Amino acid sequence: MELPWVITFLAIIDHQGFGRAAELLGCSQPTVSNHVAALERELGASLLYRDRRPVELTQAGAAFLPHARALVREVGAAQSSVSEVLGLRRGTVTLGAYPSAMAAYVPGLLSSFRARYQGIAVRLLEMRANDLAPAVLSGQIEVILRPNVQQTQSSAMLSGLPLWRERYKVVFHPTHPLAEHHGSLPLKALAGLKLITTGHGELASPSHPIWRELDGRPRFAYEVTQPQSLIELVRHGLGVGVTNELSLSVSATEGLETRDIDAGSATRDVWAWWANGRTPSPAAQALLSCMRDSARPVGTTRLD
Repeated sequence: MELPWVITFLAIIDHQGFGRAAELLGCSQPTVSNHVAALERELGASLLYRDRRPVELTQAGAAFLPHARALVREVGAAQSSVSEVLGLRRGTVTLGAYPSAMAAYVPGLLSSFRARYQGIAVRLLEMRANDLAPAVLSGQIEVILRPNVQQTQSSAMLSGLPLWRERYKVVFHPTHPLAEHHGSLPLKALAGLKLITTGHGELASPSHPIWRELDGRPRFAYEVTQPQSLIELVRHGLGVGVTNELSLSVSATEGLETRDIDAGSATRDVWAWWANGRTPSPAAQALLSCMRDSARPVGTTRLD
């Protein structure tokens, strides 16, 4: 079994097609097809349903997938370890983050990282916050940025590095009655309002600490992924936005009002995470080291 065959197989799965895989790998589509055919001959089983769009895994392909990821990851770790011994500091690490962290924190982090580790490549994947843990546990991503408020079954399978604390904030149209409040808003002022949230699974859950502190069940009007989508819904008078501080810092909020929430639960901590029992590669360790030292997003509080 040859490593390029496995890399090609993963590229097809991760990018949902032979053509896209060929484009990303810099080879022809027939080469991609030949790699998969050779891998299937080696394994003695068909791995993909080629007649479906997007391409889907067969039962054998699904069984092989975690082993393929582990194989590529271990080869990468071996190469990084050898490079470390030779003092070359080479390698690749995949970093996953939710949209506001990707926009407000990751660019500054990468600028600092490139200055210190010019030989290490960082691959970025942007996902919804609650999709990140499964991705790091499957081996698709090595390090993720994610709030630690999402206590799921997978949380116990992760190790983490605390990074920063940020506030939840409210954004609303200046004609809204909330504009009568000056300074921080009391949490009870949100009771009964039509709320627009970001995060998919975080603020939209009635069990979130901020809503447990609220006297009365929150009314959720809309839930979106991208911060600017929330802003435009608010701009059109479709509700009151509640989101994290980073989301507002990377959004065009001109003409709208923003307020802090006067409640002890109106903050969240963001950590870097990796899978328990899986030693981070030298490249990942270098990235985590840079995270410890890098500046935090403006307006947030450093966690130690």
